[in-house]
Amino acid sequence: MNKRGISLILICLCITSLAINLAMVSPAKAIVAQSNADSSQIVFQEDAEKIELTCQYPVLSSYAGVNYSWDISVLYSGGKEPRTFDLKATVPEGFKAQITPGYGGTGGEIAAIRLDPTKNYPESIKLVVVPYVWQVPKPGNYPISFEVSSGDIKSSITLTAIVTVNYDMKITTPDGRLNTEATAGQDSNFTVVIINTGSGNLDKVTVESRSTNRPSGWTVSFNPEKIESLPAGESKEVQVTIRPTEKTIAGDYMLTVEAQPEAKNAYGNLQIRVTALTPTIWGWVGVGIVVLVVLLLAVMFIRFGRR
Repeated sequence: MNKRGISLILICLCITSLAINLAMVSPAKAIVAQSNADSSQIVFQEDAEKIELTCQYPVLSSYAGVNYSWDISVLYSGGKEPRTFDLKATVPEGFKAQITPGYGGTGGEIAAIRLDPTKNYPESIKLVVVPYVWQVPKPGNYPISFEVSSGDIKSSITLTAIVTVNYDMKITTPDGRLNTEATAGQDSNFTVVIINTGSGNLDKVTVESRSTNRPSGWTVSFNPEKIESLPAGESKEVQVTIRPTEKTIAGDYMLTVEAQPEAKNAYGNLQIRVTALTPTIWGWVGVGIVVLVVLLLAVMFIRFGRR
């Protein structure tokens, strides 16, 4: 190849390189120019004033009679100065709500909170929903509404308390007495009350006193021995018949009454102190023996006293 050919090739390479550079630079300049041209039309808008509520665990589940507690995060933004917000909780019938600071605080209930919009982190509020002790809630889903408001600025969050079935029972007496008396060799009656303290029905509840839970040789029977069905919150009286053995020594003894449904999902027991007495006839026999001994001593004193 001659020098003229080489020169032409070099010239072509230079022209190609220049064209590529112009293609890359020109769009960039055009973009910058466009950006500069439109920059005068940009309008910075401030964030709208708002309150946000969040809860990590909005749905809680537990047995009837248990408290439900939620930690709620409250974030106020878009304002220019601190503002006071009212706090309100709406709960179903049979429950009451308690609102307290989420971290520390006085420990008492609060009805309002003052929030600073310049803070970029939320405040924490604890909402505790408590069922009334005299009203056991039925199993189901219970919605709870929590609202934070200040004038036109407001927000709310819906929480859910799931009440599951709770099986529980206890045994007591009509008057609260836990002691009775029984005469050796004779029947003695005592009444207990079986109460369904849970939220579910108890079926085929057996009432008994096992041999290991009563004095040896004693018989204990119940009327009725089995309760077919005991609805939640209701009670049933059961008559207990206690018969100590005829040779029972006078004194205090313990026996245990137990109750349990067929499904064995609940259990109750009650200890009763039984004071064993001897029959009246044996009392008179004892008195007669004492009198006889006294008479014999008197006769012996008179006879040997004359000598």
